[in-house]
Amino acid sequence: MRLKGIELQSWSKLLNLTTYHTLRNTSLFDLPKHHINQLILYNNFKTFSSLTNSSVRHRHPFEQLEYNSYYHLSNALQDCISAHDIRTGVSIHTQLIKLNPDGLISLWNKLLNLYCKCKHILHCRLLFDQMPQRDVVSFNTIITAYTRSDYGIREGLLLYVRMQEDGIKPNHITFSTLVGARGVASSQSMEVLHAQAIQYGLSSNEFVGSSLVDGYAKRMRLEDSIRAFNEIAELDLVSWNIMIDVCVRNGHDQHALRVFSSLRLKGVQFDGFTLSSVIKTCSEPRELGQGMQLHGCAIKAGLASETPISNALITMYSKCEKRMLSSMKVFEGILAPNIISWTAMVAGFMQNGLNEDAIGLYQKMLRYEVKENEFSFASILPAYGGLARLEQGMQVHARIVKSSLGLDISVGNALIDMYFKCGSLPDAKLAFKTMERRDVVSWTVMVTGLGQHGEGKEAIDILKAMISEGMRPDAVTFLGSLFACSHGGLVEEGLQVFRSMINVHNVKPRREHYACVVDMLGRAGRLEEAEQFIVDMGIESDVLVWEALLSACRTHGERELGERSAQKIKELDPKNDGPYVLLANIYADKGLWEDKGRVRESLGVCGLKKEAGSSWVALPHTH
Repeated sequence: MRLKGIELQSWSKLLNLTTYHTLRNTSLFDLPKHHINQLILYNNFKTFSSLTNSSVRHRHPFEQLEYNSYYHLSNALQDCISAHDIRTGVSIHTQLIKLNPDGLISLWNKLLNLYCKCKHILHCRLLFDQMPQRDVVSFNTIITAYTRSDYGIREGLLLYVRMQEDGIKPNHITFSTLVGARGVASSQSMEVLHAQAIQYGLSSNEFVGSSLVDGYAKRMRLEDSIRAFNEIAELDLVSWNIMIDVCVRNGHDQHALRVFSSLRLKGVQFDGFTLSSVIKTCSEPRELGQGMQLHGCAIKAGLASETPISNALITMYSKCEKRMLSSMKVFEGILAPNIISWTAMVAGFMQNGLNEDAIGLYQKMLRYEVKENEFSFASILPAYGGLARLEQGMQVHARIVKSSLGLDISVGNALIDMYFKCGSLPDAKLAFKTMERRDVVSWTVMVTGLGQHGEGKEAIDILKAMISEGMRPDAVTFLGSLFACSHGGLVEEGLQVFRSMINVHNVKPRREHYACVVDMLGRAGRLEEAEQFIVDMGIESDVLVWEALLSACRTHGERELGERSAQKIKELDPKNDGPYVLLANIYADKGLWEDKGRVRESLGVCGLKKEAGSSWVALPHTH
């Protein structure tokens, strides 16, 4: 065997030579560190032992031998941990067994950490159980390994109990690891760990407190998160950032802004993560001024050029401002836009109805050779669907197949929706059928798409299949189902869906559900039943249901009920021109031209004007 060009036998001779050297300072301990590590790692224990004997004969302090052997083994183990080198680690494990350094628990802990980092959980547990001693580091290491593995939180909690039984006091790492572990937030262990953290005086620690804040937030318990945050003795920036992020994720934007204001009043210097989180609180046009103030904070702090902040600003401006002018300025100012930057711009264009601009930017992104991800595909597909560009949408589908991102659920859902909007039902059905995994959105898109194309019976069959597979329909799913029944003439089936939504699935109807039922009854000519439904449901004050009923009266030429419906709409929404137009059309169909003229005249007197209709058609060979 050779060690970097030097034979191991030569190393042994050299060590024997140093044994008899007249100068005390010339010994193994003066050799370079990596040479010692190599000797240890290659199991030359005999040579190492001879050195031990020579050190004693030459009156070298035995403590020095222990220190140096520990020092080199410790460094070698640290190198193995950094490199995830389990093979060399096993060799060191062998040496540790031979040396039997009972008092050097830190060596055993490092070896334990190596097995954990390399995800050898069974070996890790075996070593832990056989260790001559265990301290808080040992328990923290093994608990961390279990909480990050597929074994889940149960084993970690059992080890925590054993830790206390062994008389070892848990520290802040113990609690922050357990509280932040996957599965704790959904169990009752959170409260127990919080109580014990208080008992040990650790709930005020910033690590434990931040973990508790995040853990309670996952259970949608914002008040408990705030209480845990207020218990932290010394708040650092990480704690502030977690609290702001928790508020944003739970939809409590105003509280997130209050926390940010408190941070600034206390003189804490915020960073890019702070701003990118708080900017997310601005998502409506009325919050544009607030978002611009945060943009100013980023500029003053010299953080505006950071890509994550720029990405958050793009999203903010695209939601708060039309025409995407500010978003474009921010995007053009990014020194190194990443895929998130491009996707945010594409999504912004699409959400503002600027599908052509979205497609143009997407094509520019491809020219810059930016590789798409699942979010960019899910953002651009609705633009092609909105313009009914089937061929180009299929080209994007081909890119998805080549990128192996077709297995992503959001991409699959976007594909189904795009094919439905382009009128290609077979492709939509095929995209749904070939999905390996489906969520509620997948089923809902299918139900809605089939309903929009008049395939009401097939839409109801999809709803039944969804329920039989254990998926739980939501309010949007039922709205799509009612729409499908309405446009497919399936009145009894639709009423059954409405009743099951309330009585079986405990979904509270919204105004859109009521309006859909009224429309369904109205399309079937059951106008009096539709009016009675409005009264029975106690929704007489909702303009949407009366608009649905008035539209049905226009279809069936029902003048009296149409007049009552129109009057209701005028009372509830005086600025609405819809009832005037529909009622005038009813009179025209009946030949009541004087009544039509009177309604038209009253439309002008009220200062209202009928909006002009418009339509579009795709022309061949145009861009």
